[in-house]
Amino acid sequence: MDRIVAVSDTVNAGIHALALAEANGASISAREAAERLGVSPSYLAKIMQKLAAGGLMTPTRGLGGGYALTRPAEQISCLDVLTLLEGDLPRRECLFAKAVCRTGTCALRTFCADTEKRLRSALETTTIAAIARSF
Repeated sequence: MDRIVAVSDTVNAGIHALALAEANGASISAREAAERLGVSPSYLAKIMQKLAAGGLMTPTRGLGGGYALTRPAEQISCLDVLTLLEGDLPRRECLFAKAVCRTGTCALRTFCADTEKRLRSALETTTIAAIARSF
């Protein structure tokens, strides 16, 4: 069976890079963030470039350069990051990757829909500022 809730490594790293920037005074270098997160610097740099291209971070060059948040961390949700990096949450109507029931009345369909609503709500209301408080 396919997983109901799965946040990719890319989204996870993006959320945590933004949170580290906030915890570090609203900016951080890709190298420092990668070291703290235990991921490849080149991998994280690509993610941070996408976050910058999407308007959540802005790069600064030179000594002491890095990436800075473009708006307050309280105004950036985890759903903002997921949507920017991967698109909208996928709709799930079945626990299998491809629906196997013959009727549209499967009891688990309601479970999947409710779970999706709760996940969307949690991602919308959880901000980068909340994640940053963990550091």
